[in-house]
Amino acid sequence: KQSARKAYENAYLPHLSAFNIALDEKGAMLDSLAFAKLLQNESRINFFIGGAYGFSSDFKNKMQKVISFSPLTMAHKIAKLVLFEQIYRALSINAKHPYHK
Repeated sequence: KQSARKAYENAYLPHLSAFNIALDEKGAMLDSLAFAKLLQNESRINFFIGGAYGFSSDFKNKMQKVISFSPLTMAHKIAKLVLFEQIYRALSINAKHPYHK
């Protein structure tokens, strides 16, 4: 458990820059409008998807925000798909495009 978590974190650490958001099942739950607002004023955002055991407190403390799309554990491919759709939805909301409804 600990070694799996550490492997993810070690792979991600070199990519910490700009505005960092960790996706973790224990993160804050946001609706689409709050997610859009979170992205609104940022030009460069890094998203980090946690493994099955999530992230350590130390890693999460390096983030500007820790959020959750669901308390369910998802395969990375599914989590990425949800993330991509929510980014598109957020950009649509911020551009006042009707996609999100």
